[in-house]
Amino acid sequence: MKSQLTDEQLLNELKQRFDENKKMLEDERNLIEELNTVNEKLIASEDLKSNFLSNIRNEINNPIASILELSKNISEGKMDVSSMQKFASLIFSEAFDLEFQLRNIFLSAEIEAGESPLSVISVDISSLINTVVDSFKSKIAKKEISLTFNNTIPAKTIFKTDSEKLHLILSNLISNAIQFNRYTGSIEINCSVNENVLHFSIKDSGIGISDDQKDKIYDRFHQIEEGSTKTYGGHGLGLSITKALLEILQGDISLESTIGEGSEFKIEVQQVESSNGEEDVFSADGNDFLFDQDEDDMLF
Repeated sequence: MKSQLTDEQLLNELKQRFDENKKMLEDERNLIEELNTVNEKLIASEDLKSNFLSNIRNEINNPIASILELSKNISEGKMDVSSMQKFASLIFSEAFDLEFQLRNIFLSAEIEAGESPLSVISVDISSLINTVVDSFKSKIAKKEISLTFNNTIPAKTIFKTDSEKLHLILSNLISNAIQFNRYTGSIEINCSVNENVLHFSIKDSGIGISDDQKDKIYDRFHQIEEGSTKTYGGHGLGLSITKALLEILQGDISLESTIGEGSEFKIEVQQVESSNGEEDVFSADGNDFLFDQDEDDMLF
């Protein structure tokens, strides 16, 4: 025959069960809170992706529609040479924007899939930077922005890096400075190479970035403006890709910005030593071709 529990033992037993139930309820509440947080993040992610897809449709459809309409007018042969030149210039501008957006989209997909390895070549770094800046001069002129370009890198300075990735990094920073700048604003670009490190900075007189946005601007799909009536276009990939590519190149990026006064981005990129022995590949301006010069003559 089992002995009966004393009152004290019974109270201790009840207290123990009560504490266990209380812990179970607390664990359950924590789990529900975590699930709610995950659910909110999933909903926010879906909203971001939905907005991203909507923006992408506009960023791609709009230039395609313009190119088709402009080229149709030219093909009809009913305009003078001056009008044809103007239309051809517009077609080039739309095609430039489209190609730039597609490069960002495709490279973003490659990074997401882990399929964007380093491809190191010896590049004429001064020429590459000049080429990137020159490619945006028509867009800078269109907004009547004054450009100050200080390139102190000597001509034919050879720098080992992934030229395609560096080209897109610089392009995104310049595009960002134009896009969020004001008409008749200003852009100042400074670049130099010291001890095998590329230093590049770009300062604009645009809308600036608030402190609460500075940690978010590198997030994929994030845009400072939301909704269908945005003042500034874009798809929210440029800065996220820039940061991701800099991580691949083991580079750094920093930002100084004040609302209403503009922003300044600075990057540092270390020269990369190739691991595949292909230093005989050379690029004068980011377009690769074989280079017959001895490797010793190409180093700093």
